[in-house]
Amino acid sequence: MNRRQQLENIIVGTLLESNAERNYFDDCRSTVTSGMFLDETNRRIYVLISEMNNKGMTNTDPCSIFTEYGEAVLDIVSRMCELCTEYSFIHQKFMYNEWQYFKSCITDSYYEPTSVQFEDYVKQFIKSVYEDEAGN
Repeated sequence: MNRRQQLENIIVGTLLESNAERNYFDDCRSTVTSGMFLDETNRRIYVLISEMNNKGMTNTDPCSIFTEYGEAVLDIVSRMCELCTEYSFIHQKFMYNEWQYFKSCITDSYYEPTSVQFEDYVKQFIKSVYEDEAGN
C-alpha cells in the first residue's frame, strides 16, 4: 500500500467516526472531492458521507450509513467497519501515543504525545493527489 492509499483509508476511516460532537467532514467539505479517491469503495463511501452531510446528518458511522441506505450498502459494511477501526485518525493517533508511552516507560525517557491533527492528514492527502496528477 502506498502513502496515498494509506491517506485515503485514514480520511475515509475518520469520516466514519463523525458525529454531532465532532464532524470530521467539515475538514474535507471544501477541499476533497470523490474523484480524488483511487479506491472505488473509498470513493463510494465518501459520496455516501457527503450526501448524508448535505442532508444535515453528521452521524456517519457504519451503522448510520446502513440505517440510511439499507441493503444498497450491505456489500461494503464490513469494509466500512475495517476502515473505521483500523484506519481512523483517532485510532491511529491513540495507538501511536500508546506505543510512545510504553516505549518511554521501558527506556525511562521523556514521552511527548503527537500533536498531529486530522487536518494535517487532509493536507497530506490533497498534496499527494496533486503530486500524482503532476507526475502523470
